[in-house]
Amino acid sequence: MADLSLSPRSALAPFLHAGHHGAEGKIGVTLREVTACALVELTTFKGQKAALAQAIEKAFGVALPAANKSASKDGVTFVSVGPGKWLVTGEGAAEHDLIARLEEAASSLAAIVDQSDARAIVEISGHKARVALAKGVMIDLDPVAFKAGDAATSFAVQFWITLWQTNDTPTYRLAVFRSMGRDLLHWLESSAAEYGYEIDVSSHSISE
Repeated sequence: MADLSLSPRSALAPFLHAGHHGAEGKIGVTLREVTACALVELTTFKGQKAALAQAIEKAFGVALPAANKSASKDGVTFVSVGPGKWLVTGEGAAEHDLIARLEEAASSLAAIVDQSDARAIVEISGHKARVALAKGVMIDLDPVAFKAGDAATSFAVQFWITLWQTNDTPTYRLAVFRSMGRDLLHWLESSAAEYGYEIDVSSHSISE
């Protein structure tokens, strides 16, 4: 009898082809899907923003970032995505208890919605990552204007993305709705092809 059991699979697993692509002899960009990552949308209730900020700082040791900013500590990242709203990611040890920690700290102060299966996150890094991204995003990515800790929600090519810079390599992360993950990857590959790019699946924790 055929095995009809279902196995979990990441948003981009069918489309990731490990190795070098694009221009020969050059690797200007590295792409990887961020897996084993919990995602939560945190939206403050009316009149509770100050109380929420205090609760989050007490529970996570990080100040809720202002508009167009992100902040991280111990595997948890808060990314501002609108007035009184943040996308929260948890990796490593933080992945498994992120929602429980948020609910314990802030369930009376904010709406907490699990987005883990609704979004895809792609990381792009390398010395050509900035120029590859600049081909399609409506954001000034010059390091004077956009640097580590900065974030934006913007239209890119044909869809909306949430983008934040994690370090000065530079490394960026882009979050999109899961249904747009393939389009995001295709765009990034096309943008990076002239610089040579590598797809890294070494940390891909969900098998195809």
